[in-house]
Amino acid sequence: MRAPLVCAALGFALAVGVQPALRRGLREPPPLSELPATPFSLQDIALASAGLRAAAADLAWIQLLQYMANSLPEMKDARPYEHVKTLSLRVARLDPSFHRAYLYGASILAFFPEANRPDEAVEILQEGLSRDPGEPLYGVYIAALAYKRRGDADRMIALLEPTLGDPRSPIEMKAIVANLYKARGEYEKALALWNGILDSELEAREWPRARVQVAEIKALMKARRAAPKRQ
Repeated sequence: MRAPLVCAALGFALAVGVQPALRRGLREPPPLSELPATPFSLQDIALASAGLRAAAADLAWIQLLQYMANSLPEMKDARPYEHVKTLSLRVARLDPSFHRAYLYGASILAFFPEANRPDEAVEILQEGLSRDPGEPLYGVYIAALAYKRRGDADRMIALLEPTLGDPRSPIEMKAIVANLYKARGEYEKALALWNGILDSELEAREWPRARVQVAEIKALMKARRAAPKRQ
């Protein structure tokens, strides 16, 4: 990365007023040598070496979300969501108590049909268990994945449902479960989740998809009501 971009990253860190210590659970972070190699390695090292490791994790998180929005030109995919694991672990290794990074990356890799790389999801969650013990959602997601592999959608959904209101759970998990409901024909449950997303300012990044899904589900419900009943 060029020096001006590193300076901009340092400016971001100073602007948000981050203290030298990590802010979230304050687990002992791994050495910088364990950070995954990315186009942002110089940025990460510069911030962490300046005592701004939490700020580095915050900036890495923003860049992960940019990547998911297909607006991070430095990281292009040869396959869908190719760099999710790398970018998620980058955040988590800068700040091991950044729960959302482990959970977000794992949820994308485990439950997005276009990704469908459950082994990578489990690796992320197992690292979370190791570096950030005490977070119960890691174990819940691993168990849900085990049921997914067995084809037991009922038990998988039963495990995931109680996590949807947990503020630590990724916003995308609501969308994932809503899509599972839709695929099973449980339109009322799916519609309730999407409408809940539309009612939440915190979930604004899911609003465009939610609007599309609400319209589709309402059309499916209308078609089901209009369909002749079987004798």
